[in-house]
Amino acid sequence: MASGATNSRPGVGTAAGVGAGVGPSPFSRPPQPKPASMYDRPPVGAPTVARSNGADASHSPTTSAGAVIGPVDAARKALESQRRNGAQWFFWVAALSLINSAVMLAGQQWRFILGLGITQVVQELSQKYGSSSADVTAGLVSLAVIGLFAFFGFQAVKGRSWAFITGMVLYALDGLIFLLVQDWAGVGFHAFALVMIGRGYAAGRKL
Repeated sequence: MASGATNSRPGVGTAAGVGAGVGPSPFSRPPQPKPASMYDRPPVGAPTVARSNGADASHSPTTSAGAVIGPVDAARKALESQRRNGAQWFFWVAALSLINSAVMLAGQQWRFILGLGITQVVQELSQKYGSSSADVTAGLVSLAVIGLFAFFGFQAVKGRSWAFITGMVLYALDGLIFLLVQDWAGVGFHAFALVMIGRGYAAGRKL
């Protein structure tokens, strides 16, 4: 049995030696290089496009939500803001006129120059007659005029051109009252308010 085991070991070694000594067959095909796939190629120009998009986005204005605003949208928003600012002058005129009427009813002498002159004239006429009916009439007329200018403000904010034009014409006629009594401060403030309202009207025309 020992001799059999001894004979088996040389056999294995012989086979291994034979296998190791055999070289590549002359008829076997040599390994071919694998052709490169078009999907394996790196994208050309991708970093350049990403940089250019990033540069454009960094120089473009954005909203609070992060959306990019183009130059046309930015110009439109600026015009809308200017129109709204011009329309809000009607609210200032109405509010200050209401305060002037309340001050005159309280017997005070001070007033806001930007307020309406017609309400002051009506209040002075009611005090001249000194009757309760005249005071009621003056109060109703003042409230109606003040409400009319507030109405012009609401319509002008919505972009109604007729509200701008009608309100400016009436406010210019109201300024003639200050011109007749030579209240130059009132004339100057009326002129300034008309310029601001006119700028709002011009912006609305461009929208």
